[in-house]
Amino acid sequence: MDTVISLIGRNFGILAIDTISPRSIFIMKKDLNKCVEIGKNKYLIVSGLPGDVSQFTDFIQKSVQLNSLKTGIPFSTHSVANFVRKELSECLRKNPVKVNLTILGFDDSIGPSLYFIDYLGNLQRMNYCVQGHASLLVFSLLDRHFKKEMDIKPAIGLLVKCIGVLKNRFLINQVGFFNKNNRF
Repeated sequence: MDTVISLIGRNFGILAIDTISPRSIFIMKKDLNKCVEIGKNKYLIVSGLPGDVSQFTDFIQKSVQLNSLKTGIPFSTHSVANFVRKELSECLRKNPVKVNLTILGFDDSIGPSLYFIDYLGNLQRMNYCVQGHASLLVFSLLDRHFKKEMDIKPAIGLLVKCIGVLKNRFLINQVGFFNKNNRF
């Protein structure tokens, strides 16, 4: 039931994350933050089972910080994405966790990057990404209106359109969205 909409533009990345924590047909919490900062200008957005989400995000956040302290070199967004994919693949063989992840980050040499990793450890770099059942409604809108070198104002307008489509057409009323607008 989690919804994450993210996209990158020329020098920015935008996230819209629903803030509810559902359990079956009940809403357990209405103000859940599913976005974790894992480094300077790097964010990990996780959806899935609450216990797996909490445990896996803490593990990844602490491991990335430890490796950065050991080497003295901060991870790039690409290396964070590959590290998360490797850890998720190892968990799949030992103790499976049901989490889907989006990683948004900015590197000086590359610019903004957006990666999607599913619960099986498949990694894909994308320009825009939607997680959850809402993807059935929102991907067509993003396919039609997204431009690779968008400025921030049209991107925010597109994000507002996506949320409007969800409020009109999606059966589940998602109470609120947390917007993480990062201008790098």
